[in-house]
Amino acid sequence: MDITALNKLIPLFDFVGIIAFALSGVFEGMKRRIDPVGVFIVAFSTAFGGGMLRDIIIDRRPFYWIDHETYVIACFIICFLAPPIYKFFQRRRNAHDWYILADAIGLGIFCISGTSLSLAAGVPWLSSVIIGCITGVFGGLMRDVFLNQMPAVVADRQPYAVVGFVGCWFYIALLEFNVSVDLALWLGMFFIVALRMACVAFGWRITYFIKERQIEK
Repeated sequence: MDITALNKLIPLFDFVGIIAFALSGVFEGMKRRIDPVGVFIVAFSTAFGGGMLRDIIIDRRPFYWIDHETYVIACFIICFLAPPIYKFFQRRRNAHDWYILADAIGLGIFCISGTSLSLAAGVPWLSSVIIGCITGVFGGLMRDVFLNQMPAVVADRQPYAVVGFVGCWFYIALLEFNVSVDLALWLGMFFIVALRMACVAFGWRITYFIKERQIEK
């Protein structure tokens, strides 16, 4: 893997994901009518939670949000402008639809960037994919916990973490076929976003092949 190219691309790549996840946190926080400080906590934890856990696992210092303070400022600005941003998207479509899209973009970007940085750190394929999935879903998990709701990653039967898992392997396959790092990053992200949105649009679900009555017994 071209480490130099990766180091140049990841900051821009992650910035898009941070904005997307911060917006998803703002949408959910505004919907719950929590105070401005609460909105910032939810948005910040959603945007940076997965990246912090990734950095801890692969022993990457300084933490990504500390090394890129501009991203924290961007998150703060988004939260400061939360009411007009929420109203802007609400007027054009149900804010929940925008939340789903923003969350899918964040999932796609952080799954791929987490996998990329893990591979660059010498982590084996399977472990890199797992770290990538953790990076993608942990911020949303923290958001749901702070909002006192069951995390979607474990409660929603529509494929979520599974989408990230498949997308991370797709990204690795692209690299193995000698696709350039920059193109592989974006293709991997778009693959995850498209697959996640397809799951939502078509109502695809994950379920055990067992009747609920049998589970209750």
